[in-house]
Amino acid sequence: MSIAYIFIVGSSLAFLFVVAVYAVRNIDIAGSKAFLLQIFCITIWSVGSLLEMLAPTEQGMLLWRNIQQIGVFLIPVACVYFAVDYAQYTKLLKFIPPLLIVSVIAIILIFTDSSTHIMRTGYLVSYSPIFGKALSVVQTNTGKILVSYNYLLALVSLLILFVFSRQVTKALRRQVMLNFVAIGLIFLLGFLKSVFLEGTRVNIPIVIIYLPGSAILFYNLYQNNVFRVSPIAREKVFDVVDMGIVVTDGSGMIADVNPCAFQLLNECFGIHGKLNGKKAEAVLGGFPSWLSLLKSNSAGEFELKLSSKTPYFILIHVYPLQSKKGALLGAVSIMRDVTVLRMQETALRAKAETDGLTGLMNRESFMDLLSERLMESSQNGEPVSLLMMDLDKFKSINDTYGHDSGDRVLIAFANLLKNVLRHEDAVARVGGDEFVALLPGISRQGAQEIASRILKAAEQRVVPLESGVNTRLMLSIGVCDNEAAASEESLLKYADQAMYLAKSKQGNCCVAWEQTAQYVSDRV
Repeated sequence: MSIAYIFIVGSSLAFLFVVAVYAVRNIDIAGSKAFLLQIFCITIWSVGSLLEMLAPTEQGMLLWRNIQQIGVFLIPVACVYFAVDYAQYTKLLKFIPPLLIVSVIAIILIFTDSSTHIMRTGYLVSYSPIFGKALSVVQTNTGKILVSYNYLLALVSLLILFVFSRQVTKALRRQVMLNFVAIGLIFLLGFLKSVFLEGTRVNIPIVIIYLPGSAILFYNLYQNNVFRVSPIAREKVFDVVDMGIVVTDGSGMIADVNPCAFQLLNECFGIHGKLNGKKAEAVLGGFPSWLSLLKSNSAGEFELKLSSKTPYFILIHVYPLQSKKGALLGAVSIMRDVTVLRMQETALRAKAETDGLTGLMNRESFMDLLSERLMESSQNGEPVSLLMMDLDKFKSINDTYGHDSGDRVLIAFANLLKNVLRHEDAVARVGGDEFVALLPGISRQGAQEIASRILKAAEQRVVPLESGVNTRLMLSIGVCDNEAAASEESLLKYADQAMYLAKSKQGNCCVAWEQTAQYVSDRV
């Protein structure tokens, strides 16, 4: 039956060779190197078992049994390596070399066991007409502990795959669980062989035990492109996506931060140093709205405006991580830097709300503000006054010196108003050479005094025109307050009429509209 045994082992190894070639062609894909290491170890184990059976002496059989142990004690490490590499838990890769220490010690003890007897106390040889010769060893307690270490590593690899299966989408969970079943099957069948067949006349080739799990892994590799999809993409997306990702666990500890989030927290929030393993409250204590969402077990979003040398606008979405029963397991915060977008919106809004030439408010934005201020005034009882202003002899400047000179006059007068009026006063250009100013908290008398200051400042302002010609600013001003006009329409109407009355007095003066519509007062 040795020929049948050779055929079984040879056919199985040929199949593994085909799988290995496929894995070599995809050597750079997650999990393939560890998969090749498994095949290499099982090849050592299988060839050793075949040569053990064919060895003419008991000492030869024992030598090949010892060589098999190289594969026996390396396969569990290869399985842990496969699980870590496949799941792309790169931070765990540093623990793979230390796992080899116990395995190497066991292999050394096995090859020196003939003199030390630390691993075994003896061996037996059984003969079967069907399965040929078989060697059984009697292990010491130390040997049993070291063999148990192999099954412990198997459980570790299965635990890693199980945890990973809970982190991927449902569409990808099937292929992860197939790997879980494949590795579990390898060790389950190996365990059953050790418990029930060791010491009997039934000598099943170890490669046969490995084949079912290997076939599942091969199916996963070929059918599902198991080394091509989620593991690499998941890690790569986390690292290169242009959004910051902060992962916190159920206790509020920061579990992971991608490079973009680290950069945003550093540059925009002023948060520096290592973040993983720190409490979110200690790191994000200055942002209570963020902390509140992390604890709420519900999704939400908010925007932060961070002031520094340059203002930053950060939009943050928080998504809870929940168990099947809805318990809070943690949260994922996704951060987007929307500073450029907000700046563009501000610029567009400013363009829509301001006069392109003078930089003052335009008519539409002024009318909206006027309505708001009058409503506030009616509620708090404070006065509001309006100045309606029109440049005198402006048309003649345009006709004589051209529109460029006219624009210089308009810009000069707009700058004058910015300098004379308060920050809280609203100033707008509402027509060609018509300007209006809203003075909250100012009575009609106070508005007349402000109008006088504007007239005096205008008289002192010289504006250069074309061909070295200069001109002074002259204007007519109409004044009205909310005591004389309660609505925005009447306030504008009476201020406008007062302005035309000022023009009828040859301009360069101020006229105030009184409650009695027929009476006006003027001052220069």
